[in-house]
Amino acid sequence: MSRIISAGTADAPYKLPQSEVKRFIHNLYANTYDEIDKMISVFDNSTISNRHFSVPVEWLIDEHSFSERNKIFKDVALELTEKAIEESLNNAEADYSDIDNIIFITSTGLSTPTIDALLFNKLKLNRHIKRTPLWGLGCAGGASGISRALEYTKANPSHNAVVIAVELCSLTFQKDDLSKSNIIASSLFSDGCAAVFVAGSESRFAHKNGVILVDSLSTIYSDSIDVMGWDIVDNGFKVIFSRDIPAIVKQCVQPNIKELLKIHSLNVIDIKHYITHPGGLKVINAYEESLNLTNGKLDYSKKVLNEHGNMSSPSVMYVLKEFLNDCKYNSDEYGLISALGPGFSSELILFKTKS
Repeated sequence: MSRIISAGTADAPYKLPQSEVKRFIHNLYANTYDEIDKMISVFDNSTISNRHFSVPVEWLIDEHSFSERNKIFKDVALELTEKAIEESLNNAEADYSDIDNIIFITSTGLSTPTIDALLFNKLKLNRHIKRTPLWGLGCAGGASGISRALEYTKANPSHNAVVIAVELCSLTFQKDDLSKSNIIASSLFSDGCAAVFVAGSESRFAHKNGVILVDSLSTIYSDSIDVMGWDIVDNGFKVIFSRDIPAIVKQCVQPNIKELLKIHSLNVIDIKHYITHPGGLKVINAYEESLNLTNGKLDYSKKVLNEHGNMSSPSVMYVLKEFLNDCKYNSDEYGLISALGPGFSSELILFKTKS
């Protein structure tokens, strides 16, 4: 079976305490947003300590064109992508020549050629390398990319794939958007990049410890396109962010998980490990309540949320890296990777541990 061998991450250059971002947002909207004193409490309730941005917080005060934002996106995304992929390869004891397919995920910037093509020219990768750029998957992107890597390496068992997710959410901030969604998003989202190295069953890396990928399940929920996403406006992306997301998690995620587990004659009680996208504290709590999770099973997700905020697609890969580095598991234990994103959609991956 295909397996995840390693993960690497790269933080955006400006590390900001949540208290500093809270103060900035409060000062920015103090004279224009009537409910800012009430809404600002979302920062305190987030359990986020720090976040990373691609720009200094003062940059957010001024008007910026879409072209200016996107130029920064391309420059910073390329830099972070190189760092994350290098760490993932070093952790796998692999070289650039071992990459047969790059699966590149983002939803916060545009580039044609895509960032993975720019990476190809910078790193001098195999000129026959396959490229699979994926755009618009939002918070589900990291898990979706790993699912696609599973499918690719299953079809090409001697090959390896690198999944890269980079999101620079700070560049999408709209200072003139007075919606509650924008205030909530400004308390949660941040920037980051992650890379995961996936090996096929006949790859020279197949003997290594890691996470064995068993199966995946993609689901899109009917009549839910207004739950999460972007409105494209003249100067960039305007956030769509529904307050109903935790309720959707409670209602829909457990049936999805049971649907995947049934295929393999498993029950929820058989799942020992959960690598879930830390969309926010309410989302994490919804997972815990709906699946009756206790004994710190979502502690990795909580740690990533606390230290980085919600980075959208790379977040679940940050959680995966925490899991791989901690190694507090035995062989042949089942686990799930789970993330939700625009659509509204769910991506689940069933795995087994190997130590």
